[in-house]
Amino acid sequence: MAAACGVLIAHEGRFLFLERAKDPAKGLLGLPGGFVDPGESVEVALAREVAEEIGGALGPIVFLASFPNRYPFAGVEYHTCDLYFRAELVGDPGLLKADPAEVAGLRWMKPNEVRLEGLAFGSLKALWASLRGGEVSR
Repeated sequence: MAAACGVLIAHEGRFLFLERAKDPAKGLLGLPGGFVDPGESVEVALAREVAEEIGGALGPIVFLASFPNRYPFAGVEYHTCDLYFRAELVGDPGLLKADPAEVAGLRWMKPNEVRLEGLAFGSLKALWASLRGGEVSR
């Protein structure tokens, strides 16, 4: 089993989603994040992925939840444990720039604009569903 991480970033009542530029789930929405490399902590992996994918930096992170997931890649289905966090960006969100190799676009969305069928992974759908009755729905 592999570990992966993602971060829910809020700004002015909207949440940052990434439109995936490649499979799996090309065109669907994900969060900044990715796989944890061997010898790397989840916190370091999250900071690395955010810097690589959107050119941003995070303030303190807060753990939200973890969910099992399946990640199909190159004909193999990998089982992962996806750990989700919440954090604020350091600096101006207007300066973020998507890495076109991984991210087709950045979308700041109000909670009521997010549709489960538009989310890339089962674990992200589970996270969003778990947050609907809590803070994310406000």
